[in-house]
Amino acid sequence: MPMKLTNIILLLVVVTLCAAFSMRIFQGLDEMMGDQYWVVDTTQGDHGWYAMGLLPHVKKMPKDIVKAANTDPNNKEKYIIYAQSGDFAGNSVYGICFGIPLIMYLIWFAFILGFPDRVDPYLLPRRIFTLAAVTICSVLVNLFLMRIAADFARDPMARIANVAGNHASLLFHNAGIWFAILFSALGTHNHSAQEAAAPDSRNWQTQANEKFSWMFTLLAAVTVLEVVLVKNKLALPDAAVDYSVWIIWVVIFMRMYGFSPKYWMKRGRGIAIMLVGTALTLPVFYLLERATGTLGAGFASPILTKALGADNANIGLSLMVSIYLVFWMEFATAIRMNGPSKSAAVEKH
Repeated sequence: MPMKLTNIILLLVVVTLCAAFSMRIFQGLDEMMGDQYWVVDTTQGDHGWYAMGLLPHVKKMPKDIVKAANTDPNNKEKYIIYAQSGDFAGNSVYGICFGIPLIMYLIWFAFILGFPDRVDPYLLPRRIFTLAAVTICSVLVNLFLMRIAADFARDPMARIANVAGNHASLLFHNAGIWFAILFSALGTHNHSAQEAAAPDSRNWQTQANEKFSWMFTLLAAVTVLEVVLVKNKLALPDAAVDYSVWIIWVVIFMRMYGFSPKYWMKRGRGIAIMLVGTALTLPVFYLLERATGTLGAGFASPILTKALGADNANIGLSLMVSIYLVFWMEFATAIRMNGPSKSAAVEKH
């Protein structure tokens, strides 16, 4: 049964607020830095004490002083830049950066907790434990990533994150999605007293040929699409970031809606939610950028135009579309509107 409209609205509001709050934390880090660099403070040792030595000791230094020291050939001691304003919040491509935590919180709330209408009191403690484990794993993984980034950022003027896909905020939320899916697949949040027996694999009917043919057809389609988008400067020049999300979309799409058009045609409602939701999301972030002047949409962007030139005003479009296609596809599943239409179900019977 599809979720009630009130619950649909509640779920969307809750995950949106959580994503906004999460992004606000990273924006606070940027505000703390201001027009300064965080540089590694080597006077306190190489490894630091915070989080078991995963984070180095850092200090704030004015950018002009750091640049002068690092570009002076007579100065043998160079500053190692750990981060600068913009490396965390990704305000210039806010529409992209906001989409990842939106997906993460949707998975956490709807698929692990069962919020808002399937919160099982018996399973709730296990599910809360799963969420706590997911959060801890996500944080630890990203501390390792940032520690490695600091160790290898030997180029004096290097930025840890210079494109949307590498923002620390995205790294954290991507890890949250990955661990949430992994823990769900392992069934760590269930362990019901009445677990169903595993299906007998001898009764499975293989459809591997059809699955593989359509999967590679979709992969070929998004490959061509990504090449066209990159050539027309509608995607990041480093296509790997964009393309990885399109691949994720293909895999999730086939899992949600079936592996051939004969199944997709019966699930028009879910596919419509995915397409219409994405189409509505784009103008929302476009208007948000015009209203704030600081939170970039990632496409048709004055912020990107000012920073990178008019030719690069739309370099976030591909990534933004693919991210929100994934979100609205997951949302359609969360509210249980991704299945066959009533007519298709009746026809089957």
